[in-house]
Amino acid sequence: MEPGPLLAEDHDATMRQLGLIDARTGLPHRDLLLDRLGQATAGVARGGSAFALMYIGTSPATPAVQGSAMETVMQQFACQLHRLSRRTDSFSRMSASEFAALLPGNPSVAGLMAMGQKIATEFADRVQVHIGVALCPRHAGDADTLLMQARSALEQARLAQVTTALFEPRTAQTASGFAPITDSAVRSAFQPVQDLRDGGLSRLQISTTGLTPAQDDFAPTELGSTSQTSRKDLMVRLIAATDAALRHAQPWRQQGLVQRLSLPLPGRLLDEPGLASALLALLDRHRWPARHFMVEAQAAAVAQRGGDVIEALTRAGVALALDDGGSGLNLHVALAGLDPVAEFRFDAAALGLLPRPEQRTAVVRSILALARGWNARVVADGVDDLDTLAWLGELGCDGAQGAACGKVMPAEQVLAWCAGHTGSTRAHSPPVRR
Repeated sequence: MEPGPLLAEDHDATMRQLGLIDARTGLPHRDLLLDRLGQATAGVARGGSAFALMYIGTSPATPAVQGSAMETVMQQFACQLHRLSRRTDSFSRMSASEFAALLPGNPSVAGLMAMGQKIATEFADRVQVHIGVALCPRHAGDADTLLMQARSALEQARLAQVTTALFEPRTAQTASGFAPITDSAVRSAFQPVQDLRDGGLSRLQISTTGLTPAQDDFAPTELGSTSQTSRKDLMVRLIAATDAALRHAQPWRQQGLVQRLSLPLPGRLLDEPGLASALLALLDRHRWPARHFMVEAQAAAVAQRGGDVIEALTRAGVALALDDGGSGLNLHVALAGLDPVAEFRFDAAALGLLPRPEQRTAVVRSILALARGWNARVVADGVDDLDTLAWLGELGCDGAQGAACGKVMPAEQVLAWCAGHTGSTRAHSPPVRR
């Protein structure tokens, strides 16, 4: 007897079993949507029908919609997207607060705008919705560029305070949708993070010191600064600094001198809805692999502000360095659900407050043991002398940063510094400890 047609519920069960359906939302998994996007652009290249890509960003409408309440709303929001979709449409959750929709069949711009308004209306009392739209082949013919332009359109919608924005190259002055800052206003600087296993270069940290009147605006330890610098200005300057750094670093990467970069994230921006998409758009623009980029955040800031931005970046392949910042073990325990963590950082200078060498050794070993639970590397910051550098290496630390490894340097000096360390300079992926 021939098997009958596959029922809808059987199809969904099979998709879930294969890991192609997100268990929390019931929508197709992010990887499945990206695969369908690649197939759709390939189809257009062969003469197939045009299609639209929507990138949907959400943020809490009231302070009451936070944490678990926001997650509940996001699951309800996903159900609404599922109800609105046609059989040929594909919706997926891209990050904690962002969704994407692949809409085949050459939809009209007016129809897309109406659909965007319909999506936003039902949840207007709980979340703010902004949507970016990019069209294939009108705006791009490949999946990566189209995704980047849909994200850019989302930022345009946020800045213009409209529900839905169609990608517009003339107004998309940077990949993130922010107005550019001239090179004269942004000077790229970097500080090397040394690998203590072979003495080579683990990565370059993008220095964000001094880009605002209050330098601590960019410090990973900053939580609720009362600086006059607004969040919007801080965001613009951070994006501009990252843009300039990626532009400077691209030739070094091509020469094999530098393979990995890291960026300290201001605590004040860790709950900024547009931060993750703006950074990912920059990586797309400069063709810098997400797996070779790391963000650094203080544990206390993540605990206070939440992990949405971090989750969105790590889902895209960006590594996370969690900075202790003197916050203590309890915060690391509170963040046990934050995974993956690629690196733990601690302030080596603070060890000088301990009177006995055995105490300092015990603290470092406890940090190393803690990091092993996350399969994470351990990097010591503030290492200013060679004796401390050697001692940390003997204890088993994976990396170090500070004057003993290399001071903050302008972009113009990086090439000469790398040339002097070519014997052991290479990028390292975080090791997996067993």
